[in-house]
Amino acid sequence: MLAKLKKIKEDKLNNCLEDIILEKIADLLESDEFSNICICEHCLLDIASYTLNQIPAKYVTSDRGNVLARLADFEEQAQIDLDLVVIKSIKKVAKNPYHS
Repeated sequence: MLAKLKKIKEDKLNNCLEDIILEKIADLLESDEFSNICICEHCLLDIASYTLNQIPAKYVTSDRGNVLARLADFEEQAQIDLDLVVIKSIKKVAKNPYHS
């Protein structure tokens, strides 16, 4: 039963905010403001995990296409709030990187 549930989770259960957050991190790290931030695997994972731990998960049971469609429905204020959490995470990890 556990194996079946894990397979279902892997295939059908998605925290749609994970992809949104990863896109926001990539966009911000490509900006001039954060051009000096370390982008090693440790730092990227720390930024992503810290960000995701600061926000409530938004799980959906749908295909990727439906998840992306839900992204378009996100309110403007929610997008701004997510940006602020990602920026805070980037600054926190940059100040205390795992590898230093």
